[in-house]
Amino acid sequence: MKPSFFSQISEISGKISLHSLLLFLVAFPLSVSASQILAGLSIFCFIFSPKENFQKIKTYLLPWGFILGAYALVFISSLYHWEEYSNFWKTFTRQSEAGDFWLSILFPIAAVHSSDENNRKLIYKYLWISFLLVLISGIASVFSEYRLGKFISNGFTPAPGDRRQHPAGPLFGLETYLPIGLMNTHLTYGGLISFYIPGLALLVLQKIKKKDFKLTLGFAVLLLLASWVFLLNQSKSAWLGVLAVTLYFILNKWRDFSGKFPRVTFTRITIAIGLLIILGGTVRFFYQKNWLLQRTLAQLTEIQTPENQRYWIYKLSLPLLAKNPILGTGGGRFKETSSEVSKSFIEKNEQLWYELYITPNKHAHNDILEFAIVGGWLSGILWIGFFYLLFRKISDSSLEDGNFPLIGIGFIWVAGFFQCYLLDDEVALPFFALAGLLWGREKETSSKFSKTSAIFLGLTFLLNTSFWIWRLSIPAELAYGRQVFASSSPLAKKIERRILPFRNQREEREKRILETISVLPSEGNSEFSIEGCLTHRYPNPAKLREEDYSFGIYISPTWKNSPTKMNVTVFSEESFDEDKLYWSHRKYDLGMKELDLKPGWNSFVWKETLGLSKITIFPDIVFFRSFKIRFGGFSPEKQMDLPVLDLGDLCDFKLK
Repeated sequence: MKPSFFSQISEISGKISLHSLLLFLVAFPLSVSASQILAGLSIFCFIFSPKENFQKIKTYLLPWGFILGAYALVFISSLYHWEEYSNFWKTFTRQSEAGDFWLSILFPIAAVHSSDENNRKLIYKYLWISFLLVLISGIASVFSEYRLGKFISNGFTPAPGDRRQHPAGPLFGLETYLPIGLMNTHLTYGGLISFYIPGLALLVLQKIKKKDFKLTLGFAVLLLLASWVFLLNQSKSAWLGVLAVTLYFILNKWRDFSGKFPRVTFTRITIAIGLLIILGGTVRFFYQKNWLLQRTLAQLTEIQTPENQRYWIYKLSLPLLAKNPILGTGGGRFKETSSEVSKSFIEKNEQLWYELYITPNKHAHNDILEFAIVGGWLSGILWIGFFYLLFRKISDSSLEDGNFPLIGIGFIWVAGFFQCYLLDDEVALPFFALAGLLWGREKETSSKFSKTSAIFLGLTFLLNTSFWIWRLSIPAELAYGRQVFASSSPLAKKIERRILPFRNQREEREKRILETISVLPSEGNSEFSIEGCLTHRYPNPAKLREEDYSFGIYISPTWKNSPTKMNVTVFSEESFDEDKLYWSHRKYDLGMKELDLKPGWNSFVWKETLGLSKITIFPDIVFFRSFKIRFGGFSPEKQMDLPVLDLGDLCDFKLK
């Protein structure tokens, strides 16, 4: 019997949906717009696909229901706060987290297509193409001064005003830059490559297990290149996520690998040691050549760093969670509501104004926390439920030939403790698609409670929560630190320790005054700079500061080799956005003064010399008055005792 017209249409629609999904896998490493169009086409055509597909989709309604439930609660919360929106529909459609629910529709559709064995070979090939495009674009961007996406779209010419790449240092005589592929940010690119690295690592282990030397070498080379780009990418949250999900899977599948590797012999041990030495030497070489990587690793234990301002973000986030635990604040209102919280911090310590102003506050930089804030506790709990099902599925994943391991999608759980990847369309859309592909190709082996998945989620969540409870217990006055630039990082750390905190932290101030910190004579005689204070005062519109700028210098009578002279140069710095805060920016000297230092407290005072606008909208025409300092008059034969510096609360030293 000849198929009817409508059945032919449904068959064609099903095929278009599948091939749109395949092309989506190729498109998302290259173009955000193209990938969204193809995702939309796949979803639209699926609606008209054969009825059998809708029967299959029932299998995936449980995990998808957790996702839709989390988005639905954000929508309900938004309706509850309707009157608090200046323009509800505009804010909701453009800024609300619930507006991204359509991205998740690709999850069950990808699962249905992946459940068909005839489709899996095609999907496997396209996954490899997708990975290679991510890798190649990342390597290309390492050596590109310009952001490749915009550079290519502008006809291979830089457009005026386009942001350049962040430099990463020279390598073999070539300048390198922080890799972002064809994406707009390094965090997005870090998320994309994270999908593949754990799977690639497992493929290497799998080929070692099967004693396939050629494929082992080939996959190992790809893994090494991907790891190099990944480390250079600087996405610390993604690093943790990839490490966590890889360990989780290996521990789950340890029995599959245990006892099945090649027999240990002297020759193989020698080769393995040689490879580890080569790998270690290579890592060390790249580390020594890359100042950006050195800085990133050094900042892992710091509270306040140029790129990691989570302390301030969470300080502003948690009060919102406590105030609206049931229904949340409503979609798209995180920035507005967190700004209200920041006012209380600034009114208490005005010096925090700029710090909080440049702290990213569009979202909570934590996936679960973000949904818990905007949609209520239950919204966050539903996401935890989805990740439980995801890790249960990952633990059941089989390592069969012809399947690219997709366990890397689980990186988002741990990485999402530090970054809102689920709010990043460029990462969230492929995440839902790849999760669907994993769900569809893996048959449900058991619906029983998974202790391993629950323990993993609970342990990682508890460790992260405990860490931030400890971190956030530090008062804001002690968490804040003025930026110091010196001839070396160790010297900068010592100088930071000599700067006294705000006056209300008496115990810490007295402790630092009583400390003795010595530096080498060459370091003692080197110039360093300290971030000062703004030319205008809070609130906004800002009024011109009327008080003179001042700071104190303390010399203990018991010190044996303290400086007797100090040269201070006051310089002006522009106030600028967070992308430029810790990079090169315009500055110029305003005046220089030499002081004689005596035991006890000494005072430096500087009066504004330029005619500035009396009232302005911050941060326009608002500048910093900062200080370059050089000590002298000490014995060059032994270490110099580093003086204590007191900038008061707002460059307003007062001797009591």
